Amino acid sequence: MSDNPKKILDNWENMFWDAHKYNERKKIRTGTYLHSYCPLCQKELTEGNILKLEVINQEGEHGFVELSPYLNVYERKTNISLPQGKEAKDLRCPHCHKSLRVKNKRCGLGDGHVAGFLVGISNTKVPFLICMRVGCPWHAIAPGDQDKIILDDSDEW
Repeated sequence: MSDNPKKILDNWENMFWDAHKYNERKKIRTGTYLHSYCPLCQKELTEGNILKLEVINQEGEHGFVELSPYLNVYERKTNISLPQGKEAKDLRCPHCHKSLRVKNKRCGLGDGHVAGFLVGISNTKVPFLICMRVGCPWHAIAPGDQDKIILDDSDEW
């Protein structure tokens, strides 16, 4: 054992403290709860363990779709017919009733239309895009926001 007090202190710290960078960004883990907000009226779309949106199917029926607010958890419930593989005609905010469909943007896994809303982690809110085709797992964050929030388990990053 060394009689050098600094060396003893360094060894003790190394045993109990992991080295880290204070400003190092961490990935958002699958299963992370994402608070969701309407980009138009700013009201929260998440209520407890549900992300609730108005939906219109291809037959023109209006209803609600409840999605999981947890990242990469693809559970959904609805009160109208939304057949697997078919695209919803529209997704809307349940508060202001305005469309969340993003013009001139398509799904990264096909040609489906895309809807968008804001997601918040801590005090950062960024646009989050989802495919409007029922059952499609594609989702993305706008390219300019990649440095703010990084998704794990996604081929997009």
